[in-house]
Amino acid sequence: MVNILFFNPNRMMDMMTSSMSKDEDSKPITLNITISAGLNKFRNSRINAVSKALGISTKDVKKDKIDQIISRLTTELDKVIEKLPPKSREALKLVMDEGGWVKYNKLSKEYGEENDSYFWETEPPTSTVGVLRVHGLLFVGKAGIGGRMYKVAVVPKDIRKGLEEML
Repeated sequence: MVNILFFNPNRMMDMMTSSMSKDEDSKPITLNITISAGLNKFRNSRINAVSKALGISTKDVKKDKIDQIISRLTTELDKVIEKLPPKSREALKLVMDEGGWVKYNKLSKEYGEENDSYFWETEPPTSTVGVLRVHGLLFVGKAGIGGRMYKVAVVPKDIRKGLEEML
């Protein structure tokens, strides 16, 4: 009887979504991931969130949205970067200064932990790193480095050269 009095559905939902986010960020990733490979790991709702952030229609099928996202990031990267908050641009520069990827703990120490909703489509990320992720500019996952697995943040290799020139 006492346990029922302390049941908090909001806390339970927070625990579930936190676990779902950790699972999402534990997926394997390569340090030279492409935009296409990173987006193909996303569920359709996250693809919709990236599409919305980039001003792309969410009505098409997943493959077509991914193609449009890639096109936007490779042909209009300067416009995407211009619209980012200054702190997100700084964080992106930090990752680029490290060669296009960084251990996630270094990024989070500098720019804070993401405390964004798991449900990007209905609650778009607002954290410094989350804004980069919802724009398709940064992917997070686990990568093998020196024989160990680390959580990393990676800028897709197909936009690194363009970013080097801009940042």
